Amino acid sequence: MESTTSNADTALMRQALAHGSVVLALVASLVVANSWGHTASSDIEHYATAVWAFLCGLVFSHIIHEWCHYAGARIAKSMLVLKSSIHPIFFEFDLEMNTSRQFLCLSLAGLLGNFLLLAALITCAAPHSIVYVGLLAAVLGQLVFVLMVELPVSIEVITGKNPLTVLTTHFDQGGPLFLRAALGGVGTAALVFLLY
Repeated sequence: MESTTSNADTALMRQALAHGSVVLALVASLVVANSWGHTASSDIEHYATAVWAFLCGLVFSHIIHEWCHYAGARIAKSMLVLKSSIHPIFFEFDLEMNTSRQFLCLSLAGLLGNFLLLAALITCAAPHSIVYVGLLAAVLGQLVFVLMVELPVSIEVITGKNPLTVLTTHFDQGGPLFLRAALGGVGTAALVFLLY
């Protein structure tokens, strides 16, 4: 058991260092992009800064979302398997070994992460810069995407349905589900760019 715990701790540290390094590198690049965006002499440079900020926002949203899923699962004392290699989705949740309550903690914590990232962005970032607009578009767009893909599952589990059954039925929709969510996210992001 001690060896398994040690392996899990090592795997978790590896994932945390990798994801944390990505976040720090992107934050540093956004600081540079922000100053570059203020001095950009052409529309191409201006738009390139916005696109880079948008892509960074998508990565931030994903990392925060996944780590909040993980935190929710750990708080609920769920059975998890950490992946040994670096991965964007770095753990697996055992749907057969965990309860519906544990699934809801995992699920809702991920959604909470997206809202917390949005709140942090609104509170801490300097508004009206092209970097801010790009980040806001990505974070809001990703939030809408996640709400459309994940929230219906959480709602059905809250009503007492089995998580595995709900997930299977929900994701059996396949492409149309993700297309609707992608259109909702892209539409939201486009609206942010248009309004700013």
